[in-house]
Amino acid sequence: MANGFSTTETNLETGAGLVGVRDARSLHKLDEWPTFGIDAHELLWDTSEPGRATLMVANGGVLTQPETGRAKLDLDQMDSSLVRLDAASGALLGQWRLADQRLSLRHLAWQSAPAGKNPLLGIALQAEHDNAAQKNRAPVLALFDGTMLKPVQTTTSLAGYGGAICAMQDGWAVGCPRANGVALFGNDGSWRELVALPHACAVATVEDGCWAGGQDEALWTIGETKAANITLTLSPDTVRLDNHWTLMPKSSRKA
Repeated sequence: MANGFSTTETNLETGAGLVGVRDARSLHKLDEWPTFGIDAHELLWDTSEPGRATLMVANGGVLTQPETGRAKLDLDQMDSSLVRLDAASGALLGQWRLADQRLSLRHLAWQSAPAGKNPLLGIALQAEHDNAAQKNRAPVLALFDGTMLKPVQTTTSLAGYGGAICAMQDGWAVGCPRANGVALFGNDGSWRELVALPHACAVATVEDGCWAGGQDEALWTIGETKAANITLTLSPDTVRLDNHWTLMPKSSRKA
């Protein structure tokens, strides 16, 4: 895909997830691959294996239909999964599911790995349990090491809702809007803390930390070895940050 890019898409008639392969200049669709699930969300390249590129795609597993807006249908039949696709053909190379079928895998981030080890993929989770107490204590992070997918449990309630995720040098940051904070984890998923930020969702890696966005505030937090938080209040108050963002490379910024 040197001259193109891929997007996750949905067949509105069936709900099936798709990867659209498009020309980078014209946006013309060159190909279309199934994601082997429904409610396809984020996808990321995996170039960790020399000479071979694959795509990792999170299928959220929650059925919605245009005529019912964002209403979630048939939650008792949820089928969320992480899939690996061949980046040249779209062939299915692997598919993994969590034991709890009411956990929806949605947003992804890569963590660099020590020499000789596979990089870790972090996945932000959203719980869809009927029982409020079960949803409230559900995990918001899962880790994938190339062979095994497992959720990360915490003793702190995060309201079962991870809105976005990024990887830092020494761990993970997950925006948790319903817990009004940014959940910080170590590289291995060990619990660190919840940094308060009203309606926190968007997170993006910046040097050794991350920027997180709430409803009308932005927070910069860095790793546990240099714990520091800086909060900026946005103005005017009619502006509201969106749920996801990314850092622009310095080369693309104008002076």
